[in-house]
Amino acid sequence: MSSNNDDICDDRDREPVAGLSAASSCIILSLCLDDDRKLSPSSQFFPVYTHQCFPAEYISGWQPMSSAEQSSQQVYQRWRYGSVGEAPVAMQEKHASYKNIDGQEKQIEVNVLLSPSCDKCKIGVTTSTPPPLGSNVNTDEPATKKVKKVTFEEADDKSTKQLSIDDVIKKIQSSIPPIVSVTINGSSTSTATDGAKTDTTDFNYLSHPIGAVVKSYKRKIKYNNDTVEEGDFVITLAKGSDPSVASYHNAIQPLARWFIETADDVNISDEDGGFWTVMYLFRKHDDKSPDNMKSSRYSLAGYITLFHFHAPFRKPNPGIIVRVCQALILPTYQRAGHGSDLLLSVHEYADRYLEDFASPSTGMDIVEVNVEDPAPGFVALRDSVDYKRFVSLLESMRGTIGEFPDVTSKDYFQPSHDVLSISSLLKITKRQTEMMHEIYKLAAVERWKQDSKDNERIQQVETNYRLMVKKSLRSHRTEELGACEGGKEEQKALLAKWFDQTHNQYRKILGLV
Repeated sequence: MSSNNDDICDDRDREPVAGLSAASSCIILSLCLDDDRKLSPSSQFFPVYTHQCFPAEYISGWQPMSSAEQSSQQVYQRWRYGSVGEAPVAMQEKHASYKNIDGQEKQIEVNVLLSPSCDKCKIGVTTSTPPPLGSNVNTDEPATKKVKKVTFEEADDKSTKQLSIDDVIKKIQSSIPPIVSVTINGSSTSTATDGAKTDTTDFNYLSHPIGAVVKSYKRKIKYNNDTVEEGDFVITLAKGSDPSVASYHNAIQPLARWFIETADDVNISDEDGGFWTVMYLFRKHDDKSPDNMKSSRYSLAGYITLFHFHAPFRKPNPGIIVRVCQALILPTYQRAGHGSDLLLSVHEYADRYLEDFASPSTGMDIVEVNVEDPAPGFVALRDSVDYKRFVSLLESMRGTIGEFPDVTSKDYFQPSHDVLSISSLLKITKRQTEMMHEIYKLAAVERWKQDSKDNERIQQVETNYRLMVKKSLRSHRTEELGACEGGKEEQKALLAKWFDQTHNQYRKILGLV
């Protein structure tokens, strides 16, 4: 495989994953969910992003432990090729960040043990001298076989001076909660973040959730060791203007930097231009201590921050717009539907706002929920949630709105006249509503195709659908099309590319991929 410009774009266009880079392979985060306050392998996870702490995504003068590096190599090959088995056998590639490592550096592992509430942490650093180059430690490869490090960036001429352990900790300090203790190679130090209590008895669960509970449910939890258990969860709504909420959120929000590319701290108590609320997801645990047989305690599982601002000139209705700014589900609880539950709770909050939450002095209702710079994963989540709400709304309005024309008619693919009314009812943007219509019509086309035997007619219906989506894309991306220097041919190719991406995205939402 060559490392030409196509390969560079191919890698950089992909969303990174946990444990991919050299730096992320050196850092392990773990939720402390046992009473011994020890590392639990079943709830450990690697960061996705490390660039805010280590810009080149490696720790200068250090390399990951051998087992972590091997795991990172497998992560890279699955990420790039789809599976380890599909990677070229002779080329054991790694992420580009490994180009800064020559194999002579000492090895480091930084364990960040998070309190159940995630508002404190303990740091455990382990260092080791790597095995000699060419040795066959923990690998099935012949000793003479060298690992080829494929890079996609220009070499860095800067010295690979080894960071001190203190400097490593200082660099990650902006991305972790206050530190209560540090242990280096088994020896404790007195290092702790300013203001953090060094009394580890405070390293505990929350006695009650932050905010008011708006939803409770049960959900299965699958751990890293493949064990599964059922957990109780609550979603709460908290006001950023509450000093206790602001203090708690200031402690936990640095964690987002490991999982959200552009994450930054926000002052949720600031009411300049609007106001903040936070929806938290907490796991509810039974308190097993002898004196608290019937009480509960809580650990953090995720959150969504919501910024509210007035839009007095918004059409067709003025009111409050709610912007989703950060959304985080801790890896232990990902891929279990919690993100959907949180986002649905945001919309339920918006629907009930005027009745249950609005300030009597303003009387303004929430008229729209939108998302600030969503990552591809969150776009998929939002579209999936909005589509289910869209279909549910259409079902509830059946009989009160006109029927869609037959799917074989060109009229079926004309713009809908009820976009504004539906976007107002769903409290989403006009463009988002148009996309929901497009997904809905694709679902109808796919159902119709299953019963049709006329290939020529199927091809015509698919063409009509493609032209409808391309027309929509053209109207919303005029600046990008106007910037094409290759004229109509380049615009045509770009539209075709956008359609393929959009079509594939829609099919995923419908479960067709």
